[in-house]
This record gives sequence, structure tokens and C-alpha cells, in this order.
Amino acid sequence: MSLVDWTSQSSKGGDFTSKFLKLEPNKTFRIRPVHKPVMMWKYFVEKPGGGFGQAITEDPDNCIITTKYGETARQRFAVNVIDRSDGQLKILEGPISILRQIGTWAQETDIDPGSNDGGEFAIKVECPGNDRRRTRYVVQYIKPSPFTDDEKEMIKENINKLEDMYKPISQDEIENTLYGNKDDSSSKDKVDSSSDEKVAAKSSGSGDDFMDDLDF
Repeated sequence: MSLVDWTSQSSKGGDFTSKFLKLEPNKTFRIRPVHKPVMMWKYFVEKPGGGFGQAITEDPDNCIITTKYGETARQRFAVNVIDRSDGQLKILEGPISILRQIGTWAQETDIDPGSNDGGEFAIKVECPGNDRRRTRYVVQYIKPSPFTDDEKEMIKENINKLEDMYKPISQDEIENTLYGNKDDSSSKDKVDSSSDEKVAAKSSGSGDDFMDDLDF
């Protein structure tokens, strides 16, 4: 898993809950991207008791979850953003269509959206009839938005290391992570921890080396 350029797809602090920006249906969210995104292939497997187990695969074409269980991994991305609704640094994880739209803007303007020269974007979540299968994400550039001194300090202290958080699970472990061993209670605990809560546990702020390529 590695950071990627915003244009790679253009042509084709607080508690756990507040760490992520949840894109709710039929609402518009205003965000300021920070640094670069990561891309991943992620499974969402429905659990018998409700909810979904989640796991990132290192090989979506040949993964045992696909070949044995018939599940299809979804391509996703994640990026640090400043949520303009409260000014807090959060993680936006979403469908690759959002990345492509921001990437198109980056390609046409030759500006890195997550750099100091970047700006604010609005993400409108259209969900006709509240049918999530028909959800469409419409991204619009709003205005330039250089980081303020307070934002720079917040980023330096709280930026999430996405490369560490979104590491794929090896083929030796991914089946047990999603399905576990029905006769082993410890495996159930492992399945229950395979959601974003497990991801959050890997988040640990940034070291100076991580910040070297930010332009402020």
C-alpha cells in the first residue's frame, strides 16, 4: 500500500467515530484535502448477526475470498481532509469515483489538491429514494484555500498515516479475518475487529519524516 498521485485515476483528532468523515445520503460535504490519498481493494462481507466484516486484499483477482466465496473486492480510496463543518482533521474513505473527479481537476489545473496550493471541494451524495445501490457522488471545486497557520499545526500534530492504516491483509490471514473459525471463539473476536475499528487502532500521528514532502 502506498500513497498515490491524485491524477492516477483521473482518466479511467478525537474519538474513533469522529476520526472518519461519514458521507451520509442526500447531503453535501465540504472538504479540504490534505496530502495524498491511498488506494485499496476492500471486501465488505455481511455478518450473520448483522453489519459487515471488512478486509483489504493484496491480490483482488486471485484472492481466496473471491475464488472460494465469490465475493468481489471494491476499489476504494482514503485521504486526510479538513471537514469544513467543524474544522477538524478526519479521514475520508470513499468510492474511487470521488478520487477520479478530484483527479480530473488536478490534471486540468496541474495543482496537487492536497498541497498548500489546493482548495476546497464539495461532495454531494445523491441517493434517489434512499436506495444506496443508486448512490452517486458529485464533486465540485469551490475555491482556493491555502492552509492557515493553525491548520498547519493541526496537520503536523494529527495527520493520519494512511499507508500504515490501510495495509492489505496477507492471503494467509484474510479468510480467517473475514470468516474465522466457527469453533474458535478467539477467531470470532478477530472477525469482529476487522472493521474500521481495527484500522483506527493503527493510526498514530505523523513523524517529521512523513511531513517532509508537504510544502509548508
